[in-house]
Amino acid sequence: MQKLYPWIELSTKKLLDCRIFNVTSSERQSASGKKGTFFSVDALDWAGVIPVVETPEGRCFVMIRQFRHGTKHLSMEFPGGIVDEGEDPASAVARELLEETGYKAEMIVPLGILSPNPAFMTNTFHAFVAEGCVLERPQCLDAHEEIEVLLVPEREAIDLIGAEDMGHALMTATLFFYARYRGRLD
Repeated sequence: MQKLYPWIELSTKKLLDCRIFNVTSSERQSASGKKGTFFSVDALDWAGVIPVVETPEGRCFVMIRQFRHGTKHLSMEFPGGIVDEGEDPASAVARELLEETGYKAEMIVPLGILSPNPAFMTNTFHAFVAEGCVLERPQCLDAHEEIEVLLVPEREAIDLIGAEDMGHALMTATLFFYARYRGRLD
């Protein structure tokens, strides 16, 4: 079996600047001599968090519902967003959690890092759990955000995976990390 090596970048060119991502064309060559043109979406890293609130009925997640322009549907998700240049991903999720929901965490724990789509995207997704969340203040949303905040029981959130409004793949992956964190994959 042939040992694989990273392809060598011969040239690169930015084709499009879309504010939240760039599209790049790269000429690359493999160690065996194959050449090709490849396209990538260059974006800042993303981070998402499962905020946990302890209630008398058990653990609940602070979730959000918002319209997603890509799918043209409402989507139930965990809070999160872009990690600003030079920002620590844990700081980014703490900021996004507070802005989008008004909740603040006692402790933020990293769960894992994923490549959203390594075939053509250059960024990573950082998943966290936020323990001991308490409502601290009203939402402070960006100009184009409209977000509904929901408190969803842990089991119900897990059972909703794959439902029409809960199909965001990174949220499902974050729930997998959460199940591993909690020591169960049922």
